[in-house]
Amino acid sequence: MNKKRLIYTIMSAVLFISGGVLLFYFFWANGYFNPPKQAPQQSYEEFTYPSLPSEIEPSQIITETIDPDKETKEGQIKNPVNFDELKKTNSDIIGWFYMTSPYVSQPILMKKGNDSFYLSHDATGNYAKNGSLFVEYTYNKDPFNDPCTIIYGHRQSDGAMFGNLETTVNEIDINADPQYVVIYLPNSTKIYHIIATVCHDNKHVLAYNNFGNKSEYDKFFNWVYKQSGKGVQLVTNEKPQYGDKVLILSACLRTDRTKRYLVIAKELT
Repeated sequence: MNKKRLIYTIMSAVLFISGGVLLFYFFWANGYFNPPKQAPQQSYEEFTYPSLPSEIEPSQIITETIDPDKETKEGQIKNPVNFDELKKTNSDIIGWFYMTSPYVSQPILMKKGNDSFYLSHDATGNYAKNGSLFVEYTYNKDPFNDPCTIIYGHRQSDGAMFGNLETTVNEIDINADPQYVVIYLPNSTKIYHIIATVCHDNKHVLAYNNFGNKSEYDKFFNWVYKQSGKGVQLVTNEKPQYGDKVLILSACLRTDRTKRYLVIAKELT
């Protein structure tokens, strides 16, 4: 009897410890022990970052530089990025991403023939665990002109890349306080209004949805605007209509790395 009791006690202890280890790993893997901090500003000696101080909001860029009498905003916004110099360092740089809540000012990369390259490489092409902000050539051959462009970035626990995206945007009422993303391109500047945030499974959005097809386009955004619950925000009366150019920011969901947190923005025209 004592021997059976001893075996039972040992087995119980092993199960208890194993359960504790698994629980600890879950919280550690999902960043609960390392809450996001303000991301350190990366810099590379090979090129100079444009001067985009965080106190200048994208909304100010719109109101202070746009002539409302002109039909479009195209060409009205001064582009501070010297793409000629950037491309001397890395020809894979296709644009510059800028938003203020959270503050993110980073080059956008695209590697033809290797969509996942910039998951683990920085803007100079060197290995880096933070990776870069990037788009996939397979699905966005004409990024920012395609019906839907997706920018991917790691949710780093130190706040790098899209590390602060979910926690920061969730704290903002995007209906009461409109948020914007600015994309600087070699020959143009595009401004996007954030109109939704949702949680998504691990299915590849662009592989499973043909946004060039009206039926599939409408189906996806009808799904978006039916979502509710934690992490979901929907700007009233701003659901994209077929023909609207859409930008999606995609990062791992904070509570489940197998899912995605999507910030959906619509181009202002």
